[in-house]
Amino acid sequence: MLRNSIANQTNAGANDSFLQIKAEKRVEHTIKGSRFIASAGKVADEEAVQAFLDKIRAEFPDASHHCFAWRLGYGRKLRYRYSDDGEPPSTAGLQIYKVLEGRNYSNTIVVVTRYFGGIKLGSGGLIRAYSRVTQDLLRECGVEKSFLTDQVSFKTGPEFVSLVHNIIAGFKAVILESHYGQDAAFTVEVRSSRMKEFRTKLKDATNGQVIFEK
Repeated sequence: MLRNSIANQTNAGANDSFLQIKAEKRVEHTIKGSRFIASAGKVADEEAVQAFLDKIRAEFPDASHHCFAWRLGYGRKLRYRYSDDGEPPSTAGLQIYKVLEGRNYSNTIVVVTRYFGGIKLGSGGLIRAYSRVTQDLLRECGVEKSFLTDQVSFKTGPEFVSLVHNIIAGFKAVILESHYGQDAAFTVEVRSSRMKEFRTKLKDATNGQVIFEK
């Protein structure tokens, strides 16, 4: 079973923080002869998700299953997907996803690779196995708090460059691009919930002499 969705949540607002794994880890369990190899990765977009999946599949090309779940973003921007990859419906990918969802993790992917050991575990046994190995994996990974961000591009006069840098530092924003010529041009990554405040601060500091790109 494969499930892909964009969540319809309306509580993003200022609540733009989420949890993600602190470090990429791997754990392995053997249950009734079957090997369950769980791998966790940090992912920022769906390209990174696919790259992580491709890496695991290439590392274990002869495995019976590569079941996975991932979550990206938060609130209205939350996207997720999970797959049983041939296991009985809802016994694998959904169980991995439930663990991620229960811990409110995002920008995280978990892939559980299984080598069948010859003994059938039954639906209940598979549900317990995939849930347990995912929980153990995330405990090993640790957790850190992150924030959703947006990008803004703008231009202002060179006389305001020092002020702009001070504002960027005060908001703990990140300069992605900058150019200094007749005008000073910036592309900056800012925490989503503070974007309106950031733009207002720039306008006030430059006496309105800032042009934002739409």
